Amino acid sequence: MWCIIDIETTGVSKHRGKITEIAIYKHDGKQVVDEFVSLINPETSIPHDISRLTGITNQMVADAPRFYEVAKRILEITDAAVFVAHNVNFDFGFMEEEFDRLGYDFQRKKLCTVKQSRLLIPGHRSYSLGKLTSELGINLDGRHRAAGDAKATVKLFELLYSIDPEFGLKLKPKIQLSNYLHSELDPEKVLNIPKKIGVYYLYNTNKDVIYVGKSTNLRTRLFNHLRQPKTQKAIKMHAEVADISYEITGSEIVALLKESQEIKNLKPKYNVALKRSSFPFGIIEEHDLFGYHLLRPVKLEAHHKPISTFSSIAETKSYLELFSQKFGLCLGMIGLQKCSRGCLFFGTQQCEGAALCHEEADTYNLKVENALENLRFINRNLLIIEPGPEKNTKHVIAIENGSYLGIGELSEEENPSISEILDSIKTMQDDKDSRGIIGHFIRTNKLTKIMEFNRETNTVSSI
Repeated sequence: MWCIIDIETTGVSKHRGKITEIAIYKHDGKQVVDEFVSLINPETSIPHDISRLTGITNQMVADAPRFYEVAKRILEITDAAVFVAHNVNFDFGFMEEEFDRLGYDFQRKKLCTVKQSRLLIPGHRSYSLGKLTSELGINLDGRHRAAGDAKATVKLFELLYSIDPEFGLKLKPKIQLSNYLHSELDPEKVLNIPKKIGVYYLYNTNKDVIYVGKSTNLRTRLFNHLRQPKTQKAIKMHAEVADISYEITGSEIVALLKESQEIKNLKPKYNVALKRSSFPFGIIEEHDLFGYHLLRPVKLEAHHKPISTFSSIAETKSYLELFSQKFGLCLGMIGLQKCSRGCLFFGTQQCEGAALCHEEADTYNLKVENALENLRFINRNLLIIEPGPEKNTKHVIAIENGSYLGIGELSEEENPSISEILDSIKTMQDDKDSRGIIGHFIRTNKLTKIMEFNRETNTVSSI
């Protein structure tokens, strides 16, 4: 048995909101066999904007039963039935909370028609109840009223049930997967994917790589690709995936760097968006006529040599603003505002007034140079140590004279010289995306260990 349920409430939070209306239609897989519909007195005021949305007013619920007065009927009709709703966690959460206030632990199996619709009838622009039912030709009379929404959900439930009577049941993973995978893709291969960080590859029947990705949980990401395509592009790609492979990296930055490199090398057909630069914005340096060292947030062009790169102009400006606060830089000199004699920051002594020439160029430039040491790795020799794919291994990301060299893998027991470390590095492309990835991890302190090295003296020092 299934109970298709919809509720209306006084708000979106189950902890602060209350139920104002409930509709339950009990279904045996063929037809509705029982129903319960009622307004509920929430014992609190219904906000005006909620009343405008649902049409349910305080006057309408004034004489309606309180939840505790209908609780027994709800328990009876839903007993031994699956709780079905469109976005089930919302409706179930409110019901659970209402029973909890009565001291009762409400437990039912749940089924979400949003999730099941995405699985069984993929390719729709939206899976909201209104838009989905409209595209499917299901009549929805009484939108945002419990009975109207629940009746439409009943029709949607019946459509899903006609496609797959076992939908939503806890089948064995292998059986579940076999319903969705390409005939040449072995479900066992998918089931053996580990929940680890790494890079993955999707292949077509010709063994061509059609997509490269990275994930901090390979199993979950690949399951999403192979079981739940939600967009037209994903559905089209899903139909072509005849094989998979993956490489465990143990490190998110290593996975990102390898993903970026592989996309540029292999040019997979479904990585169209990622073929463009992932970091098209950056911070560049200039000097004005008075000798002041300027920083500017810009959309990068071919001639630019950015200090650091970012995925959006908003991220660039946000970082520069924090940068200015930390190192006492002038907002006018970093391209975040136009300064004048009435500058608020200068007036409140939060800034020394470089843009107004109150602060000497040499003094201000020294601040900028000191600050930039925390931002860039230009002309620096760095070794970034990250976890390796196995327990006793480690990755080494090498940067020499500001250029990204590539990635090496070493045993934890090894104690190689600088030259031996650099010789073990597998060369990778030094480009804006690679620099952007490394710069992001350095800025956000997401790296395990960073060391500065000197090849001539064979020495390293921690940063």
